Amino acid sequence: MKTLLLPLLLACAGAAVAADTAAKRLTGLEKRVSVVEKRVSKLENAAAPGPAAKAVEPAEPIVATFIKKRQVVGEKIGVRLYVDLENVSRRRFYALSGLFVFRDEAGAVIWSKEYAYSEPFLPGDHMEVTLGVTSDKTKEYLKFLKAKVITVTLEKQEAYGAD
Repeated sequence: MKTLLLPLLLACAGAAVAADTAAKRLTGLEKRVSVVEKRVSKLENAAAPGPAAKAVEPAEPIVATFIKKRQVVGEKIGVRLYVDLENVSRRRFYALSGLFVFRDEAGAVIWSKEYAYSEPFLPGDHMEVTLGVTSDKTKEYLKFLKAKVITVTLEKQEAYGAD
């Protein structure tokens, strides 16, 4: 009987030690989970935004990019200029106006021209504009021929939208 009692007693003691170890592990795990929960709640509270921030509109909603120049020989000699306009804002415009300013590689103004457009211009849309400078404006015409690099900006922009 002693031989049966001793292994049974050892098994019970082993089970008690195993249960004690499992309880310690479970307690340690609960502590780590509570620490993680506290971190998450701090991050959530810190990132909680106030009132919804309004999207910032660009100062100049229309961006002009010079595409190319092409010499034209016909009834009159001249230069045809191709400019790309892009609506970089989130608004739909029904009309726009401004002043095209063409500059050479040194930044000197070659020519400026008033521009107006009165058709719908959606956000993200591109539009190609063609302008001509004839030899009647000799100074400007010769500056365009001489310039190797030309840049253009649309200044004094006024865009009209209903949105």
